Amino acid sequence: MRVLIFAICTLFAGFAQASFYAEGELISSFQLQDQFENEVAVSSGTQILLFSRSMKGGDIIKETLERLQADDEQGLDNLVYVADISGMPSLIARFVAIPQMKDLPFSMGLDREGDLTKMLPDEEDKATLIRLDKLKIIHVQSFDSSESLIQALR
Repeated sequence: MRVLIFAICTLFAGFAQASFYAEGELISSFQLQDQFENEVAVSSGTQILLFSRSMKGGDIIKETLERLQADDEQGLDNLVYVADISGMPSLIARFVAIPQMKDLPFSMGLDREGDLTKMLPDEEDKATLIRLDKLKIIHVQSFDSSESLIQALR
């Protein structure tokens, strides 16, 4: 009987670990390499974390950041963009996607394995905006257009 109870508890513990970070929780700081192999850090100074796990979500964030930089928007100093590209085949990432990312006018942290960002909240085919205060999640929003994301960042 004890073995059965232990097995059930172990099973439910695995499910509990599969959940995402929620508002009010602290995330761990982490570092990734960007498309230029420079270090990008999510740290206690990060106030806005833009996150994408899908190509469509990434396109929304890219269009938003390109427009904000073209408009010379201020206040993007405490913003970090992170993309989980672990679902992309490594040959495509290495020879096609990352070289194209080098043409972008901003840095994006690339989680190539998916381990560091697996707990970050997201919705399929949407861009995620996570507001942080010393690594504590204050607010999470998902966006399906660059226009709505731009409004949220202004």
